[in-house]
Amino acid sequence: MIEFALIVAGGQRYAIRIRELAGLEVNRKIAPVPAAMRGLLGLSAVQGQLVPVFDLAALLGAGARASTPRWMALHRGKELVGLAFDEFEGSRRVAAQAVHELASAPEQARMSRQAIRVDSALIHVLEISSLAAAIAPGEKERTERQSESGKE
Repeated sequence: MIEFALIVAGGQRYAIRIRELAGLEVNRKIAPVPAAMRGLLGLSAVQGQLVPVFDLAALLGAGARASTPRWMALHRGKELVGLAFDEFEGSRRVAAQAVHELASAPEQARMSRQAIRVDSALIHVLEISSLAAAIAPGEKERTERQSESGKE
């Protein structure tokens, strides 16, 4: 059995493998930083360190939003990265054979290569490791420099 977190980002339902997460946070304060990086909401203090937080819906191609997402999925690769989303629907265990491979265009491959069926809905499984790797190279240094320049 594979355990998934079921979430909503940008009005769409997604699943994330729980083993890819370092944790989930809710209602964390996010300090905005001046940045040209797509989807960067700012920095949040999590587990004793400053973590760059990205809007998951923006990374997935959704338009601008009026408010900051409430939830944050933490992914620990080389650095801890926060991916903010709107709703947490709970967790679901799924048999490995119930995870379906998707035929997707190359630009979509980093987002989702698989889907699961939950209550008759087909839900894309996000490749959090791939998304985090795409935004994380050098991210810690960039956000720290931007944070320091904003304090002057």
